[in-house]
Amino acid sequence: MDKIFRARFAPSPTGRLHIGNARTAILNWLLARRLGGCFILRIEDTDLARSTPESEKAILDDLRWLGLDWDEGPDVGGPYAPYRQSERGELYQAAAGKLIERGLAYYCHLSDEEKEQFRQQRLAEGKLPVYRGELSGPNKPDESGRPASIRFRVPPGESSWNDLVKGEVVIDHRNIGDFIILRSDGRPTYNFAAVVDDIAMRASHVIRGDDHLSNTPRQLMLYKALEAEQPSFAHIPMILGPDHQRLSKRHGATSVADFRSSGCLPEALINYLSLLSWSSGSGEEFLPPERLKAEIDFERLGKSAAIFDPTKMRWLNGKYIRALPEEKLAALLLEFAGEEARAFSNEQFRQIVLACRDKLELLTDISKYLGAFSGKPPVIDDPEALDLIGSPEARKVLPEMARGLRKLGNGDVEQMKVLFNTVGKSVSVRGKMLYMPVRIALTGSFHGPDLPRVMAVLGAERCAQLLERADSLA
Repeated sequence: MDKIFRARFAPSPTGRLHIGNARTAILNWLLARRLGGCFILRIEDTDLARSTPESEKAILDDLRWLGLDWDEGPDVGGPYAPYRQSERGELYQAAAGKLIERGLAYYCHLSDEEKEQFRQQRLAEGKLPVYRGELSGPNKPDESGRPASIRFRVPPGESSWNDLVKGEVVIDHRNIGDFIILRSDGRPTYNFAAVVDDIAMRASHVIRGDDHLSNTPRQLMLYKALEAEQPSFAHIPMILGPDHQRLSKRHGATSVADFRSSGCLPEALINYLSLLSWSSGSGEEFLPPERLKAEIDFERLGKSAAIFDPTKMRWLNGKYIRALPEEKLAALLLEFAGEEARAFSNEQFRQIVLACRDKLELLTDISKYLGAFSGKPPVIDDPEALDLIGSPEARKVLPEMARGLRKLGNGDVEQMKVLFNTVGKSVSVRGKMLYMPVRIALTGSFHGPDLPRVMAVLGAERCAQLLERADSLA
């Protein structure tokens, strides 16, 4: 690459960080790291009615939680500061002034009512409501002080570019009307501010969702009018829900904060969102951030819309959970377990972590397994469970196991495993009919965490009491 790679992520602080925007940030960050370039964070906060400092802070917190770091931005500074659009008004005014001087933009004094009348008239004539300055005044503000916006004069012809994802794209200008670049209150519109900032910040690449595709021809016109080199564009496909509709709240979690609170690990979310846009040549799916930074490229970016699969996301998160060191996993699970964890000692909770880690897909899953370690008499009212503990095999296993536990006095996980073998041989019962009656007696469930570890946490005496109780129910 003959120029320094400089990519930016430019969120609007009007709410939490959506999963689609997070995917865009992740791709920009990964490619910047892969290509030894610069990752820029810019805050597009010109929507004064909706932008809030609280939303900006929440977005930055979510990005940091993901593990993304930026080389330039509102909190770290940089050579092209400030990095908030609300602080760059003079730059937009100056750029608009140059376009007016060269006849490439003009003042527009149309009121909202006049704009609507024009639109309705064009539609009634069977024409597209494409405004070409038909009702505009002179290229100077109205002396009466009437509010005026500034419109860019769309030239005839077409805009084309070689998109790094979509290939060659050509857009005819006939369907694009003269568009506003500065509102009557002096605030820039999205397309104008983005171009002025990308020029000033030396952006080499603009990587964003393909919902921005319609903005690109307007931006290309502005680059040319401002006599600036245009960046390379890459429009990545949208993320869709399982029903192939645009991902929204009806599909469940849609913000990074949602996934964070549900017990997702940041590395897993980065991994999964990357796979919605790109695939490794190795065909592997478990790709920690360091692998992604070493492998990601433009060549393997997908062209088709990506389907967000919550089941696969949880599966991948489970793999990351199982890859965590024991101490780190225990600390994370302790946080998600909350008050329920206070009933256990440090060693007991360690055993719980070891017993459950292979069954966890989200960190919040720990809560549904803690009941198995509570030692409370389980409710056994399922007919199948009652039949099983009333079977001839169970009638032999339960009392013999209770006697063995009392004889053991207490025991660790390995001693519990040995006890199962001893009891099995003693009563000539193996497999499911050896283990399942004990599990039901202790937890009331056919499934759950590793049984010897459950027993080690409960202690031999409590296990013996619960086994005798279940035997009396049969």
